[in-house]
Amino acid sequence: MNKAAQVTKALRDQLELIRPANGYHTDLKAVYGPQDKPSEKPPLPYALVRWASDVRTDLAVTQALRARSFEIEVFFSKACDEEELDAVHVDILRCLGIGQDQPDRKFPGLLEGEDEAIPRWASNGETTHSITITVGVQYAQTYN
Repeated sequence: MNKAAQVTKALRDQLELIRPANGYHTDLKAVYGPQDKPSEKPPLPYALVRWASDVRTDLAVTQALRARSFEIEVFFSKACDEEELDAVHVDILRCLGIGQDQPDRKFPGLLEGEDEAIPRWASNGETTHSITITVGVQYAQTYN
């Protein structure tokens, strides 16, 4: 498995920890990748994690430093209130180590100044609200 795939898997695995039993407000029922096939009506809330871009930021002979941007879209019932979307945003950032004073609790390579959250409200017969949190992760990829 190449480094990009390892980073993606590690991010999904980390997000699966978001449950009240682990000190979070949100109880994520599942974390899916872009090619996963959830049931027609998966339990809510759930997260869909996909990478949006991957940019080389530096190159040294056979190794490159890269920055991968991930979109983490969390779906909720349209009956949820705005507070739940705010809470999952904080939960995701906490889960990745934002605000942690111990370096070993931070997600490896997390670009701390690179997050954004965009809500989407149900309309025209849609049954879910969602919030998309974008985060960046830096990693080294070897090309030999």
